[in-house]
Amino acid sequence: MARAGWHAVPARGWSGLLAAALWLAAVPSARAEDRAEDGYLARLASAVRARLDAAAAAHVARPVPPVPVAIRWKPQKLGSLDLGAPVVAVAAADLDGDGKAEVYLVTSREVTAVAIAGRVHKLGHVAFSGEPAVQGSRDVVGTAVIDGNAVIASVSAWAKDLRVEWNGRALTARHGPGGFLVCGDRMALAAGKNHFRDAGAEIYGRRCRRDLTDASGAPLHVRAELSIAGALDIAVERCAPDGNDCRLAGSYKYKDIGVAFEIADVDRDGTPDVIVSSASAPGDADAVRVIPLGGPAGKPAFKKPFNGGVAGIVVADGDGDGVPEVVAVVRLAGATRVDLWRLD
Repeated sequence: MARAGWHAVPARGWSGLLAAALWLAAVPSARAEDRAEDGYLARLASAVRARLDAAAAAHVARPVPPVPVAIRWKPQKLGSLDLGAPVVAVAAADLDGDGKAEVYLVTSREVTAVAIAGRVHKLGHVAFSGEPAVQGSRDVVGTAVIDGNAVIASVSAWAKDLRVEWNGRALTARHGPGGFLVCGDRMALAAGKNHFRDAGAEIYGRRCRRDLTDASGAPLHVRAELSIAGALDIAVERCAPDGNDCRLAGSYKYKDIGVAFEIADVDRDGTPDVIVSSASAPGDADAVRVIPLGGPAGKPAFKKPFNGGVAGIVVADGDGDGVPEVVAVVRLAGATRVDLWRLD
């Protein structure tokens, strides 16, 4: 028997049927045949709910352990580029969709995309524009963060940041709200300084990773923060398979760390690696060290010294073989030319 309002209830698939059943069961009824129908609908709703619960349980995220790879540390200079201004930030990702990651180099003037498969070469560039920053920092400071299919680039010389992405084969950009996007938050520089002040802390930078797993496949959330004293504090949370219910799994501190640092699992053994530069003065010789998290800084898994300073470190699959490489961007103090090195 039909009720008023039946045809107004959506009924597409199991979820629609459940909604209809629950709605009908909730309508009060005084007639005997209506009460019988209500009992049937209640049983139907229960059966549908059980089917939906079973389907949801079948799609629960399950841990996928990483597959270790053998790393051969074989540093190779990929090439040099003159950017017209000193590089202040670096990021890497495959944003043009060719299966090979590009490196994005940020200066006070522009953002340049560089291919690192074989010899380095420029793919495109976009310039900063708009209003200059009201108060610049003592030195030019920049950040570059991958956000979906774009890189968000900020420099202290400009009031607005840039969202840089590909439109076909053209590199394009549009202005953002300003500030420095770091670990999902927009931070501000300390007035007249070349570092950030956040919640009372004075820091050079942060790195956050939510795409790493431990050896069992459990998701890891890693947050690293570099103080102006050169101390790198790292917190690691281990999460449930769905990425929630995260709990602190370890805290670590490394001293005498330079402003170029990254967190990655280079050999995919389930232990994140801390990839850091040295806290040397601008213009002095520098080095990149790869330290398994929790291991001693004095005994890195790999170390590569350079005559110039390390301006940036990225870990990305630049040649498309499915294994990310460690890439260092090296320059002399104040120089506009950079050397790109692949370390493994």
